[in-house]
Amino acid sequence: MASGVTAVNDVVTQFEELKLRRKYAFIVYKIDGSNIVTSLALEKEVAEKLGSEATYEKFISEFPENEGRYGVYDFEYDSGADGIRNKLVFFLWAPDTAPIKARMVYASSKQAIRQRLDGINVEIQCTEASELAHEVVFEKLAPKGAVPVVKAPKA
Repeated sequence: MASGVTAVNDVVTQFEELKLRRKYAFIVYKIDGSNIVTSLALEKEVAEKLGSEATYEKFISEFPENEGRYGVYDFEYDSGADGIRNKLVFFLWAPDTAPIKARMVYASSKQAIRQRLDGINVEIQCTEASELAHEVVFEKLAPKGAVPVVKAPKA
């Protein structure tokens, strides 16, 4: 918290609703002044209408080319014998194309949000779009032999 940036209470409340009630498919956060605030929280019902592939595309589209962001995504995978599992993945997006001061603020403020989000399984730091690719992220979070759960859009 050396940057002076703090996570507002709504950040924790929404995360708890994602973690415990599965209310959201993902949440994206941004720094606004000296606060970390929610940029977008996509509700599970909307995600089900989009389908799993479009939901992930929507998630990564929320990471601007020249600005940092944080995100939490609820990944589902099938581990075979152990069945369907979920992992909450925390993203730090600090693109190389962002101004150096902005990248430093996001990097130095990460602990302000991470220490308030209890229950994150995996943390991923990304500096370019290719690191956000579903296949790349999935490889880092899922056990060997697991496959992503792909859900078709619902009407």
